[in-house]
Amino acid sequence: MKLLLPVISFALVAVAVVQSTHSTSLQDDLDEFVELLPMDKITTVAIHYFLTDREVRAAVQYLRGPEFATIWDQVFSLQEVRDILNYLEQEGVHAYQALNDLAKLLGVKPIKPVKLEDSLSVSTRGLNDLIEDVVALIPTDELLALYEKKMSSSDQFKAFYNMLNSTDFHKFEELFNSSPELQSMFRKLREYGVDVDRFLDLIKGFFDWGY
Repeated sequence: MKLLLPVISFALVAVAVVQSTHSTSLQDDLDEFVELLPMDKITTVAIHYFLTDREVRAAVQYLRGPEFATIWDQVFSLQEVRDILNYLEQEGVHAYQALNDLAKLLGVKPIKPVKLEDSLSVSTRGLNDLIEDVVALIPTDELLALYEKKMSSSDQFKAFYNMLNSTDFHKFEELFNSSPELQSMFRKLREYGVDVDRFLDLIKGFFDWGY
């Protein structure tokens, strides 16, 4: 899951920066969060690891492989995920376009929109260090402050938050526990030295999943 989440996070960032044909308050809110991220630095770090680290290149190759393609299909077949994407589209954020750009990059199936009415020195550090280096660049305090500001000042952002908060995340738990492809990915991440179990505990605690 720790490998999947950076991919989805990248997609969400892409969603926020895709230009809409018409501006909306939610799009403006998301743009403000993206503006806090040092994308040039994050891109430079990611490219450096890709060019100099064999483990990171193997991880990228995995993301372009059949097992991850199956995980991708499983995640985006969930109605709860589609509901979130449709909500973003309704608010003028081109979520499907951004995710399909990512799908093209990874060589996985594009996500077909559902009608709303239908509902450079050589590195030897590896994948875990890439994740930690990128996370270290994220301005957590500034993002939290902006989140609190938006929750108190933006009706559109609060509505989006409430929509996410009302989502039945137990469907994610079912996929999380039953997908052999996800379990296989967790094993690969452990082999790379990623602290998967700690991360899974954080996810389970956040969504109040059973143990």
